[in-house]
Amino acid sequence: MNDRIVAALEAATTIPWWDLTPLLTGVALIALLLIRFIASAVRAIRDLSEEKRDTTIQLLLTIGFLVVVGALVAEGIIGFARDEMGLGPVLSVAVFIGIDGVAGFFAHTAYRWAKVGGRALFPRAMVILIITGSAWFQWIHAADLALAAQVARAGMPLIAALLLETLLVSRRKSWKQAQTTTGTSVPRARWLWDPIGSAGITRRQQLWAVPDWEDALELHMIRLEAIQRLRREFGPFWAWKVPATVAVRLRKGFRVPDAAAMVDDIITEHQSQERSQQANDLTDLLEIPPARDPRVFEKAVKAETEAILAYRQRLSERDLCTAYGVPTTNRRWAKQVKKEAASRAEEKRSSAPTDPVPA
Repeated sequence: MNDRIVAALEAATTIPWWDLTPLLTGVALIALLLIRFIASAVRAIRDLSEEKRDTTIQLLLTIGFLVVVGALVAEGIIGFARDEMGLGPVLSVAVFIGIDGVAGFFAHTAYRWAKVGGRALFPRAMVILIITGSAWFQWIHAADLALAAQVARAGMPLIAALLLETLLVSRRKSWKQAQTTTGTSVPRARWLWDPIGSAGITRRQQLWAVPDWEDALELHMIRLEAIQRLRREFGPFWAWKVPATVAVRLRKGFRVPDAAAMVDDIITEHQSQERSQQANDLTDLLEIPPARDPRVFEKAVKAETEAILAYRQRLSERDLCTAYGVPTTNRRWAKQVKKEAASRAEEKRSSAPTDPVPA
């Protein structure tokens, strides 16, 4: 191998420099583009927030080491597939891509689960199984090398597995810290001077999942005010007279602001129903029976008077009561109507002008 490298360098020195100009130009352009890409990546990472920057750097370092380990494994697997299994160059590379592709799939799945707090036991077990198999393969494949080389070849995949596990643990802890909301607890001075009240506030913080003790106390005041208003409106059994969505939330301390916002509408609707009921009751109280209603009496007298003056058939006392909604047993009302009608008819007849007597 060293002889080939030396021969290649000697052959390169015999080539005229003008023939190497296109090659050197291409190498320079590629190097320039690579430098610009690295500079842009560094600036982009630097502009990130501290947490995202640390996460990105940690991920890049892990991927970089995994790429090195993958290249080491590829050298052994491709050579084994070509020399020992008798496969062609394409299938030899395909064997490596298939094995590392499966390992990459499980590693990516475990990483995604770890980002949302999942343990991902099965994907992690599969990754560890594949990496352990790669380490055993490297140990056997390097049996004819020195012990240090054999340990290095077999140890690098194991280091990659530990590195990946560390990354997953770090992601799970970051997710848990993001989900844990830290607030302020009750001050010690308040515990000293009001232990019972402080214990109640702490209890509500835990039950209602409120991180700040002042917010828990404010929520408790909103709850008490809503309950007092409903108790004044509906009485001591208010919970049985309001919708369950409001009663349960206020009694259990669940979504108290939403329940308190509905109290105004409930009280307004109840007061409106009470006013309507009072108006109906007042109408029922003010309604006068026909036998005592002067309008009905006047209407009956007028009709009876017209019947007398027109010499029409007059209604009997029973029919007169039935016609104006008066009970038929109330003959006294019918007699008064007939008497008043006869009196008015007599008055009208006496006041009417008489016809002159012919000569």
